[in-house]
Amino acid sequence: MGDTRKDDPVESKQHQLETSANRNIPTPITLGNFLLALLVIVIIATGSLVYYMIRKERKDYEQYNNLVQNVLQDEKNSENNNDNVSNNETIKDIIDSATNVTTETNTVDAVDATNRKVMNENLIVLYNGLILDTTAMKKTELKYIDNSDQYKDKYVITYYNYESFGFKESKLGTISTQIYDGLVKIENVGKIAISESYEAIPREIKVVNAIPTIVSDKNPKIGDFDSKKAIITDLDGNGTEEYVLILANKTTGYSKIVLLDSSGTKVADLAYIEKSKWESVTTEEYHLSLSNVEIIDIDNDGIMEILIELPRYEGDPSISLLKYKNGELQGDTNIECSLLP
Repeated sequence: MGDTRKDDPVESKQHQLETSANRNIPTPITLGNFLLALLVIVIIATGSLVYYMIRKERKDYEQYNNLVQNVLQDEKNSENNNDNVSNNETIKDIIDSATNVTTETNTVDAVDATNRKVMNENLIVLYNGLILDTTAMKKTELKYIDNSDQYKDKYVITYYNYESFGFKESKLGTISTQIYDGLVKIENVGKIAISESYEAIPREIKVVNAIPTIVSDKNPKIGDFDSKKAIITDLDGNGTEEYVLILANKTTGYSKIVLLDSSGTKVADLAYIEKSKWESVTTEEYHLSLSNVEIIDIDNDGIMEILIELPRYEGDPSISLLKYKNGELQGDTNIECSLLP
């Protein structure tokens, strides 16, 4: 018997349709390949992201580490500089003797000069370019700088200059040529030069050519002087004014500087000079005058000191430093000035 399905046209047609449909259904192998490819893509993408994050983290760490190293190096340099400053601070500010001779003039840049102030243990005060010791209220000698001192350049700094009861300007001081055996001074500065900037004249200073009534009433002998000037200011900042008088009698040749309190009562004669002390060495008249006096806070304590320039026959004058506070006067008084050798 033969196969009847082969001859059946209906069944043959159905068989062809089923075969065609089966060809359009994806096989399990094709789907697996797709999933595998997707997994590979995900792995590659994830790996790339992780690699990027690791590199970024490492770069950030290197930058942070460099920053830390720079900070540590800066701190180390700062410590070294502080050690150098500490060593320099132990050097004596004023050297009295000289051993070498030179005529070289030294200057430095203004910026470096300002920075060099940290080398100075104490405030530097100059009077006419010479070193003025302000550590005590007394009669003191002005001092030159030893030109052989290897640290003399510490005086080449910016100074704040004062004269005639007021601030003038700030300027860079320079070392002079030799004046005496190996000794020099600071040039390009004012009458009083201070190494630091502070309010050296914190209160008003008035100069008048007439004696206030409150003073003349209590001191009638002031009328014996034909030259009279008064400096009026609150020296100690307690709210009341004191008086510094400069008096001269041109007939007798006697002159003096006097301090009076706020009530007009004399505190002390500060300095005086008599004609007999100079007439044998010069025919010119000489009296203590306003130019012999400065009022300034010389040690930055808020109290204005009285500086009196004491003349002498030859050489540089000495300076009398006085401090008046709460009714008490510190310093030498009734100093006799003489132009005799």
